[in-house]
Amino acid sequence: MKIYFGFQKTDSSYPAQAVVAIGNFDGVHLGHHEILNRSRVYARQMKLPVTVFTFNPHPTIELRPETPLKLLMTYEEKRHQLEILGVEYCVEEPFDSDFASTSAHDFFFEILFKRLHAKVLVVGEDFAFGRKREGTIAMLQKWCDESGVLLERVSPFKVKGQSVSSSKIREFLQDSKLGDAESMLGRAFFYRGEIVHGDKRGRAIGFPTANMNCAEKFPLPIGVYATSVVWRGKEFPSVTNIGRRPTFTSQQNVNLIPVKIETHILDLTLDLYGEVLEVRFYQRLREEKKFAGIDALKTQIQNDVILARQVLSSRNF
Repeated sequence: MKIYFGFQKTDSSYPAQAVVAIGNFDGVHLGHHEILNRSRVYARQMKLPVTVFTFNPHPTIELRPETPLKLLMTYEEKRHQLEILGVEYCVEEPFDSDFASTSAHDFFFEILFKRLHAKVLVVGEDFAFGRKREGTIAMLQKWCDESGVLLERVSPFKVKGQSVSSSKIREFLQDSKLGDAESMLGRAFFYRGEIVHGDKRGRAIGFPTANMNCAEKFPLPIGVYATSVVWRGKEFPSVTNIGRRPTFTSQQNVNLIPVKIETHILDLTLDLYGEVLEVRFYQRLREEKKFAGIDALKTQIQNDVILARQVLSSRNF
């Protein structure tokens, strides 16, 4: 997949015509899959490539900075998923105040038509565009008809009667409904990152952990989870703690400690420092708790491992 960081960066290698799908694509969930599936159908019929026009940062971050938004995927992860789904060109537009002031007319004619060479546009049913979302579907249809561009509007994809959306997935994750989030994402929610050095307390009590930082992404609630780890193409069952390790921290200081992601891999004992792991989350097992001592903590972790194996037993690792 070729990536252009802004529509003005397209060059002579960009196609003369393309099927253009537009959206934020945060999480690349099943609703996004439907948009891309429709795009690929047109691409095959018309022998054209698929271009995704998306944004970095997410428009909400620019337009509503007072409302912090944590993403379901990093921008790098999103690009990777789009490539897996057959996107050949990705135009990742820097969304800033200048771009936000683009009129609906210029958005269509100057960007989509003249620069991205749209022959087919594929958008969600509630798509709006241009300055203050002034561009309506009716306007878009009119301009497409005048310009010889085919417009495809994709209705919301539904799972168990609910429309799939990034905001709904965030709600599920916040409520620890990981199965519901997975059913809309089409995959388990995950963190991916480089393993960094911790204080080796887990190793000292017989449960070594791989520690990573994932501050960019949506923060799961503090607690202990049944997870799996993907490392070098193989998947291993695991237990992950997201929290501040209150057993090792005084009560008055515990809220000052940064939240850490610590994963104990059940069937793998290796030095993974510097390796990149993907940790997939399947079920929240319990809240993080402060224990009276190391022995009580070890007993609880042993129980967590047993429960995690039960939860993960139906998964093919």
